[in-house]
Amino acid sequence: MGLGLRRDYCLSIAQLSKHQFYQPLSGQKVGRQGSTITRRKDIITHEIREVNNKEVVDEIVTIKLNPDLPNGYRMITRNLQMEGYFINHKKVYRLMFLHMLLENPRKRTGRNFVTCGRVTPTEPLRMIEMDIKYFWIHGTRKYAFVLTILDTFTRYVLSWAVGYAMKAIQVKACWEQVIAEYLQPANIKAQEIAVEIRNDNGKQFSARVLADFFKENGLNHVFTHPYTPEENGHVESFHSILGKALENDLFTNLPALEDRLEHFYLSYNNERCHGSIAGLPPSKFWALYDMQKIETMRSKNNRTRFKLKVSYQDIKGIPEINKYEHRGLRT
Repeated sequence: MGLGLRRDYCLSIAQLSKHQFYQPLSGQKVGRQGSTITRRKDIITHEIREVNNKEVVDEIVTIKLNPDLPNGYRMITRNLQMEGYFINHKKVYRLMFLHMLLENPRKRTGRNFVTCGRVTPTEPLRMIEMDIKYFWIHGTRKYAFVLTILDTFTRYVLSWAVGYAMKAIQVKACWEQVIAEYLQPANIKAQEIAVEIRNDNGKQFSARVLADFFKENGLNHVFTHPYTPEENGHVESFHSILGKALENDLFTNLPALEDRLEHFYLSYNNERCHGSIAGLPPSKFWALYDMQKIETMRSKNNRTRFKLKVSYQDIKGIPEINKYEHRGLRT
């Protein structure tokens, strides 16, 4: 007892870290204050000017008020950069923290994730997933079925359809559109490129009319194993984003849902930044990939990583950047 208490125990009682113990604060040095201005590049004139941070905060609020766009500070940073702002995620975090705009941290579930069945496409239009999500129509007291067809490499929605039923003939109509607007212009069949289509075991996907259609067009149609949604993970993740965006909407009829979905799909493809594709919206990522302005890398765990070869502030001024932006999605 005469030797006293151990150091670490004393620090825990005083609620001090080891760093504070060895480096006591003098109270004289003041940290560097954050800047009150941000540089912004005009997309048309390319003139760079300084704007007050209030303008940046207003832009952040505008992004957050749009339920179709992400709320995380990192993806908001990408949106701001593409609007011409020279700003990094640290400053965006600081501004959002000061103005109480940060989202509550997501709770971790503690579950184990699968280590097999991972989809690793290497180019656009090589691995395509489709799935169906349900939305409740309050006015008619019925469920509506929403079909989404998603390119896993670019995260781009190729086509979608909605109805009180979703039969194989409706799925086939969507794929006719995908083939006409994407696969044929890419000359997929002539180049004998293998295109794999993934979906779960829904009865509309296993219909004979759809199997014959895919066979006629040289498409490799495969099914995921039962109870393994991770094998169709890209479109499952997309439908999670869609569900969150529409969770506060009440629909009186099917046309009201159609209009809301059309707005969301266009916003998702053209405006919503995606962390898995270099922080870009899918349409711009695809266009930049075609222009060889995207560097593809493989990580140690065989995941695909992307790096942008141009600055985010210059993206909207690049010719052909909108080549995938105004396509008709709905059948």
